[in-house]
Amino acid sequence: MKQHTLIALAALVFSSSALANGGFEPNKKACVNVGKEISRVSSEMDTAKSNIQKSWLKRQLNALNTKRGSCSIKGFGPNQPKAEAQVAKV
Repeated sequence: MKQHTLIALAALVFSSSALANGGFEPNKKACVNVGKEISRVSSEMDTAKSNIQKSWLKRQLNALNTKRGSCSIKGFGPNQPKAEAQVAKV
């Protein structure tokens, strides 16, 4: 019984962490345009007129900032050297 409970808790923790970032897995292709998208959404938020649209754009901007943070942690942030260059220096 304890083993089943432990397995269930481990599955819950794993699924919660995956859902916390919307299932986003940072990779070079997914991270390349996050900064541009943040700029686009920010400028759109400045020109938005309705509170509903501003609220939606704010949530989108928060999600994009979370993605940018995940990309930076994994080494795909802006001005990050390529993995091959880091290996060559070692």
